[in-house]
Amino acid sequence: MTELNVRQLEIFRAVVNTGSVSAAARMLYVSQPAVTKTLKNLETSLDLKLFQRTKGRLLCTPEAATLLPEVERLFGSMESVSQLATEIRDGMAGRITIGAPTTIAASLIPHAIKIFVADHPKVVFDVRALPTRHVVDYVTTGQVDIGILDVPTPTDDLQVEEFGTAELVAVLKSAHPLARHACLGPAELAGQMLVSFGMETSTGWLLREAFRRCGYVFKPALMSNNTSTACSMVNQLDAIALVDPFTLLSGAYPDLVARRFEPQVKIQPRFLFPTERPRSLILRQFVDVIRSIAGEDIRAID
Repeated sequence: MTELNVRQLEIFRAVVNTGSVSAAARMLYVSQPAVTKTLKNLETSLDLKLFQRTKGRLLCTPEAATLLPEVERLFGSMESVSQLATEIRDGMAGRITIGAPTTIAASLIPHAIKIFVADHPKVVFDVRALPTRHVVDYVTTGQVDIGILDVPTPTDDLQVEEFGTAELVAVLKSAHPLARHACLGPAELAGQMLVSFGMETSTGWLLREAFRRCGYVFKPALMSNNTSTACSMVNQLDAIALVDPFTLLSGAYPDLVARRFEPQVKIQPRFLFPTERPRSLILRQFVDVIRSIAGEDIRAID
C-alpha cells in the first residue's frame, strides 16, 4: 500500500458529503478529472472499493463508511489545530510559565492572572514559587518564560526590565491604634513589636539606615524572608510589619491594612527574560497587565 496524503482524504470526504464528483470538484476548486483520478489512486493505495454508482449518484461502500469516522476525526483535529493557531496568533490562547519568589507568586501574580484570564480564558499558567536565586537559574536555563523579582540580583545573562517603583509599607491590623495614621515613621513605631526582613538582606539594611537617619535604632523583634509569613505574624501577635506591599494584593489578610512608611524605602520589581527566547504575544500582553497593577493597584493599597 502506498502512502496516503491529506489531499486524497480531503477529496474522498468531499465526494462523500456531496454525493458526486462534479459537486466535490466545484467545492474544492479542482477539475472533475482530478477528483476522479485521486479517488482511483486512493482506492489503489487502500486496495478497497470506496464508491459505487447508483442512479447517477456515488454512494459509499460499507468499507468507505467504516473509514469515514476516522477521516472526519482527522479533519476535525486539523480544524482544531487551525483554530488554535488563530487563537495563538490573536493572543487568546497559549501557555505562560512564571518563576517568582513565594511572596510574589502568591500575591501579585494571581492578582494579575485574575485580570488577564477574564479576556484570555484559554491561556494556561504554570507558576513556580522559588527562592530568589532559583528564579534567576530557571530563567537562565529556559525553564520558565519569565521571572519576577523585587530585589536586585546578578542577572548578567538575562534581559532585565524594571516595572514601576513600589515602597515598603507598614502592615498592621485595622483595629490597631496606629492604623488611624496615613503615614508611619520611626517615631510612631518606636516601642512597637516590629516584623521585617533579616538585617543581612538589602531591604533590612535600607530600613536600618532609614531609622538611623531619623535618630532611631531599627530593632525588629521578629524577622522573616517571606512577606506572607510576616503578615501572619502581624495577625497572630498584633505586631507591625515593614514589608513590600504585594501580599495584601492577594486579599488573604482582610483584617490587615497598609500605611505609608516614611522615610521612603523604595523597591523596584523587575522582569527577567531569557536572552535568546522570543516573547509570545500573550506573554507581552500579560506583562502589560502586571505593569498596570504596579502602576495603579500597589499605590492604592493604603
